[in-house]
Amino acid sequence: MDDIGPGHELKLSILNPRPLRVPGPRLLHQLVHVTSDEAIPAIHSLDGQGKESTWSYSQLHLAADVLAKRITAAAGILSRSTEFVVPLLVPQCPQLYISMLAILKAGGAFCPLHIDAPPERVSFILQDVAAKVVVVSRGLVSKVSKDGGDRVILVVDEDAAPEAVSQPYVAERISESDVTSQRLAYVMYTSGSTGTPKGVGVSHDAATQSLLAHNRHVPAFNRFLQFASPTFDVSVFEIFFPFFRGCTLVTCDRGRMLDDLPTIIQRLQVDACELTPTVAGSLLRSRQNAPCLRLLLTIGEMLTESVVKEFGGDQEVESMLWGMYGPTEAAIHWQVSASYA
Repeated sequence: MDDIGPGHELKLSILNPRPLRVPGPRLLHQLVHVTSDEAIPAIHSLDGQGKESTWSYSQLHLAADVLAKRITAAAGILSRSTEFVVPLLVPQCPQLYISMLAILKAGGAFCPLHIDAPPERVSFILQDVAAKVVVVSRGLVSKVSKDGGDRVILVVDEDAAPEAVSQPYVAERISESDVTSQRLAYVMYTSGSTGTPKGVGVSHDAATQSLLAHNRHVPAFNRFLQFASPTFDVSVFEIFFPFFRGCTLVTCDRGRMLDDLPTIIQRLQVDACELTPTVAGSLLRSRQNAPCLRLLLTIGEMLTESVVKEFGGDQEVESMLWGMYGPTEAAIHWQVSASYA
């Protein structure tokens, strides 16, 4: 090392070390917990009319298998040996998560569309990913059908009851596709620096390694709130990390969450969530508003002094605050800072 000159030292200092791989599944859908234990729901949902429902892990997998068969059979236009992207236009509800899992099981990559996106943005994305199949909820079909493209539209019912998929005649499991870990798992569209939507594709390998690495650091929880819009990549963590741990993913009508987040957290007994500091400071505000909350992850913005003071720790109270950061291209989070005090 004594013979290395200043120039070589500079080069060595900027070279990243070879990343350590975390043992575990290599495909994102293979991370999703499989259990016959019905005691812990996979999904607990509260819709806009105030109706609650729960889906077991077996019901989640069965529903995803049924939809996956529909995707792969879509007019015979898809081949599992080729990479394909399936856009989905579904609000935050159990059918969104079922659809994501189904697309992965079918061998495709999911690409969430914002339910309030203007028609021209929807049309742009459908064309940009060369979509042959689109998954859309019944109430949003017109947003896709007006595009005029030659593609198959698969409609899902966001009000479907979990009991509807528990019958024996749909219990046949689909065969594993020949998807490799280097294939795309999902595509997220950002605004792009020029204002033109830019698609960011993330592979199964990147997504699974990210979530497996999180498992070494993020504290235990039981019920995680899915708050982020599915068009933001943090939603991938919110959805698949609880599924990986065999915990309950809590989902709620977005309007209800924005109207009274503390009440929703208490009603659905949420003990973990991920919010921007702005949302944490304005909607959640204080620990006392959500006494069942044990873990608050933050993302997307610089932490504010008021949020650190309220949710961080001191000599009298333990911190529940974790700071997270990462661009879409870096597979959700690449930095995790624990126990703010």
